[in-house]
Amino acid sequence: MPETMKLKYDKSLEVPKPYKGDSRGSYVMESSQLEIVLLKSSEPQELLGEVWFEVESAGPPGHVHGGCQAAVLDEVMGSTGWHHGFGVVAAKIEVEFLEMVPVRKQYSLRGKIVSTENRKIFVEAEIFDSTKIYARSKGLFICLAPEQLQSLGEKLNR
Repeated sequence: MPETMKLKYDKSLEVPKPYKGDSRGSYVMESSQLEIVLLKSSEPQELLGEVWFEVESAGPPGHVHGGCQAAVLDEVMGSTGWHHGFGVVAAKIEVEFLEMVPVRKQYSLRGKIVSTENRKIFVEAEIFDSTKIYARSKGLFICLAPEQLQSLGEKLNR
């Protein structure tokens, strides 16, 4: 994250990125268009976070691009799965945009595992502040098989 971080949060609750990702970085977690941090939750099967969208994340003037919001929600849902011990990838996500999201403001994030069925993990997430929910998502994530996880690990170590 940039040294001039704008996010304000309880650093004792910070959760490191729960999966290795690519050795060259992460599309969302290491973006210059936003700042994002993952945080522990006291609720079971939940992961919290905070996000700050820079002006470069804009779609409509002064507001965050829907694709950027979708990417953040996907990141939160996948991270929720990984944080709770499921090595997952997205199979399907659905995003509902409820309100336009102004740039240059801090928002809260919440991801929650709502159910599991064999290798299927169903997760929901939202972008919100103290007054409203701006966007929410539902996702179907699939647990990677042990050989898939091993293959990814080998690619990271090259």
